[in-house]
Amino acid sequence: MRAGIFIVFIPLLVGCATYQQPTHSAPGTGEIVEPSFEQKAVGEASIVTNQALKSYREEYVHATEHKAFAQSDMGAWSWKSNRTSIQYAIENSLIDCQKNNKRHEAKYPCEIINVDGKWAGER
Repeated sequence: MRAGIFIVFIPLLVGCATYQQPTHSAPGTGEIVEPSFEQKAVGEASIVTNQALKSYREEYVHATEHKAFAQSDMGAWSWKSNRTSIQYAIENSLIDCQKNNKRHEAKYPCEIINVDGKWAGER
């Protein structure tokens, strides 16, 4: 009877371990394309850390114009406001974010996610 039970479980385990290779290819290239389900968050949901979200809600939102908010996917962030131009706000927030992100900047660079209250992609 033990052999019968053992035989019943083998097909179940094999069925659980199967993996189907992707078969889609990019048009004209013949390359295998892995399906991607990752979507970038938008708005406040794009802010990576609780501390950054708190600072955004309590300070950045109320700061004067010519402001920019930068962050890295690793959690480094910075924002600057009350600059003489939007360009300076962007540059200053990126520089500060990059200082906080030295170890990860090559792989997870700081990016601007908000300028003067508009989310990246809205501008």
